[in-house]
Amino acid sequence: MKITIPSHLSDADLVAEVKSLAGRERAATGHLTGHLAELDARRLYLGAGFSSLFTYCMEVLRLSEAEAYNRIEAARAARRFPVILDRLAEGSLNITTIRVLASCLTGDNHLELLAAASGKSRREVEELLAQRFPQPDVASSVRKLPTPRPVPGTTHSGCEYAFGRHDVGGCNPDGAGPSRASGARDAACGRCPAGDRPV
Repeated sequence: MKITIPSHLSDADLVAEVKSLAGRERAATGHLTGHLAELDARRLYLGAGFSSLFTYCMEVLRLSEAEAYNRIEAARAARRFPVILDRLAEGSLNITTIRVLASCLTGDNHLELLAAASGKSRREVEELLAQRFPQPDVASSVRKLPTPRPVPGTTHSGCEYAFGRHDVGGCNPDGAGPSRASGARDAACGRCPAGDRPV
């Protein structure tokens, strides 16, 4: 199927066509989600040679990882609460917001939560859930870090680099004064006393 840019359309026709396509895409998303829910319940992906619906969606349906994950979560939520499919088709909820809501939906609250999340963005839905289902604060803790073991061959109070250890005092072995490489290494070390760094 060849798809072209509709440069021949007038402004009004273009806007009308975009709206029509968006509506058809929402309807298709609702239908796909419902069909995935049934395919998942029948575990038909096993007969196709796949161990999971996720892999089936990626390999056979050519969905991205994020698309597959979101649609599977929405399909499983819709299996429990079919009204979700209508919400997807009408556009009041989308695949992402359904995925965020899914784990909080129950038989008692699903209609209320779906209505409250209608028209909201993912972040707004997350804030809604945080208000409805506040989580206890994580208790702060202090853990003592283990004392580092000395490494053989270190100098300057245990300071050593991945690219080799210091020359003592930052000097060349022949005593000719600080080497340029040693100076660069010493300058890079934040743990060496200032007096140990070559000038």
